[in-house]
Amino acid sequence: MKTEAKYQVPCKEYDAALKHRASIRYGFQIILIASTLFLNWSSGWKQEQAIAKESCVQPIGRIYSPGDSYLPVGKQICRGDRIKPVNGRTVTALCYLNGKFLHIKQSIIFDTLEMCAPPSAAIVCTGRNPSRCNNAKSPDELQNSPTLISPYGSSMLSTRPQISWTAVQLATSYTVIVSGYEFYWEKTVDNNITTLPYPEEQKELSFNNTYKFTVIANKGEEPISSSETLVVSVLSEEEQNAIAQQVKQINELGLPLEEAAIWDLDAVYMSKNLLNETIETLKVLVSRGSQNPTLYRVLADRYLEAWLPNEALREYKKAEQLAISSGNSDELAHVQEGLKIIEFHNHPPTSTKPAQK
Repeated sequence: MKTEAKYQVPCKEYDAALKHRASIRYGFQIILIASTLFLNWSSGWKQEQAIAKESCVQPIGRIYSPGDSYLPVGKQICRGDRIKPVNGRTVTALCYLNGKFLHIKQSIIFDTLEMCAPPSAAIVCTGRNPSRCNNAKSPDELQNSPTLISPYGSSMLSTRPQISWTAVQLATSYTVIVSGYEFYWEKTVDNNITTLPYPEEQKELSFNNTYKFTVIANKGEEPISSSETLVVSVLSEEEQNAIAQQVKQINELGLPLEEAAIWDLDAVYMSKNLLNETIETLKVLVSRGSQNPTLYRVLADRYLEAWLPNEALREYKKAEQLAISSGNSDELAHVQEGLKIIEFHNHPPTSTKPAQK
């Protein structure tokens, strides 16, 4: 028998949230890639070359199989690098720009491949581009309402995700609601709890279905505020299997964990807008005390894309500290770009409407 919701989330809010979350992935990727290429463009690289560079500031891919005349397995690909398969061989390479594994049979400059290009999309309202948002709430408007932190983004693999949110000062308890087509459960927890592992007694989420997550802050028996509804889709079983195979391929290469997470795993996960998976992967490495500024900066980028500016600011500040101490000017430029976006997010320009006659 279908359970009736104790608190109903308006359909209009659900539709708006769904459209809003669906726009995030492609707009963000275009902005981030464009700014990254601008920051790292070097006039010294040649359009064609026979032998790969030793290293590059902003790699765009990696070799995943033997068969190239010069590039060994595991070598990162720079802009302008030529893929030159030995006669009759096929070279497998991962394109970081779109997360695709490509199978190359003829000599070609890697970044001229049509298959290795970011998806084209209009620049829309995203956490990386708040100036395009017409109705974004200010921090003051949000401080008395819980903000959902996880699950992250609009798509995920997990069928039992952890749910977390920000605390509300006057709340004495929180009610977590997860709903979908013929699916509903809610759980109330004390005000000292802001992270809820997926309850073992509840049915897990299903592949290829979309769910709504909401957290309500209560004072006594009365609700006082609610989070915005987070709309998340669980990938189909077919898509999950494909991602699992790609992750296995990356792991079998035996790369250093941080390098694999920052470049390869992130590229594959983000090709399907899997912010939840890439953030969780990066968080594990951060928790081990990494001193790599790029790790913290990429995590901050992903938090910002998930509309979590406070979490992003924390990681940007750590990345900034490490970039300065290590003299990494390229990474510092990326960090400063992110900090400017957060400043805009926290202090958006105000507009004054002309007086009505």
